[in-house]
Amino acid sequence: MKRPDRVAVMIRTRNMRTGVRVSNVRVSRRRFKLTAGQVFLVFLLLLVFMGSGIGFVWSNFESTQMGYDLTQLKEKERRLKEINKKLKLELAYLKSPQNLERVALKKLGLSQPEPRQIIVLP
Repeated sequence: MKRPDRVAVMIRTRNMRTGVRVSNVRVSRRRFKLTAGQVFLVFLLLLVFMGSGIGFVWSNFESTQMGYDLTQLKEKERRLKEINKKLKLELAYLKSPQNLERVALKKLGLSQPEPRQIIVLP
């Protein structure tokens, strides 16, 4: 090989700016390898995170359901208290002396006792 040819080959194989010899060979990439223990650890961590996420969502769902149930129970309690109040009022009316006298006179056909019918016990 003549000198100009060698210079041309050297120029082609070197970087023009730095003068460093360049080898255009592909760099072999390191493959990402995991051992069985590492795979198990990653899988275990994934299960823990998924479990905690599912637990968090479930607890929020349960607290929401309890809130709905509590609201319904409070509404039912309010209605029952209102019914109880009405029933107490009705019981007081039915026990009143005026109502008892009216029922005795009209429905049962009773009358006021005459003085001779009253017996005083000692």
